Amino acid sequence: MMILKRIEEFFTDLFITAGGMALLLFHCILDIRHFYSGARRILIQMIQVGWNTIPLASMIGLFTGMITALQTGVELKNLGLQQQVGTIVGLSLVREMGPVFTAFIIAARVGAAWAAEIGTMSVSEEIDALRSMGISPVRYLAMPRFLAAITMQPVLTVYSIVVGMWGGALVSVNYLGVPQLIYYKRMFRSLEIHDITLGLGKAFVFGAIFSIVCCYMGLTTKNGAEGVGRATTRSVVISLTLILVADYFITRFLG
Repeated sequence: MMILKRIEEFFTDLFITAGGMALLLFHCILDIRHFYSGARRILIQMIQVGWNTIPLASMIGLFTGMITALQTGVELKNLGLQQQVGTIVGLSLVREMGPVFTAFIIAARVGAAWAAEIGTMSVSEEIDALRSMGISPVRYLAMPRFLAAITMQPVLTVYSIVVGMWGGALVSVNYLGVPQLIYYKRMFRSLEIHDITLGLGKAFVFGAIFSIVCCYMGLTTKNGAEGVGRATTRSVVISLTLILVADYFITRFLG
């Protein structure tokens, strides 16, 4: 009986959480029409998502490109096909690694901070204070973060991909002996508009996912400091899981 009760509690919590996130997404989309009233808050969140994450995105993008070029280039070199490394690096960064890895670092860095910040406001009854003053917590807290995420996530993804391409070129030219002109020529010849739109589409979806998850976890936080820690952990775990799930289905049906 205890096992059945736990299973029931798990699925009940799952459906309540999924429904709450879907409802939060719906309200955020509706409240975008009021973005002008929260322009300053949106700008602050855009700086936090974009500008403040550039150093980490640069490092992740650089080493992702270098590792991809190194791992694939060594095997291709054994087959005498090392000049194709630009094709593999370009496609893997644009279609998969760039959007996914960038979403991971933003969700882990910015999303966790959002969940902790909003969760602290929830347990200290600041959310209730906003409601008592007639201010919508969704419009005041969630919508600016949602809009900042879906705006800056694609921008940061493009930046990370460009840095990764350059990192792959460093390895290809200096270690694999591939001429730089050949590397970039093969790379850009292999990329199509569909690949670019697919990568940017993934970045947009991933930004929406982690922003909604983290804001929801923050808004529903209870039980003081312990609840804030639990909400922060759950927000990151759920965000990363949903990003991978969404990546699979997008690639499966649109890739």
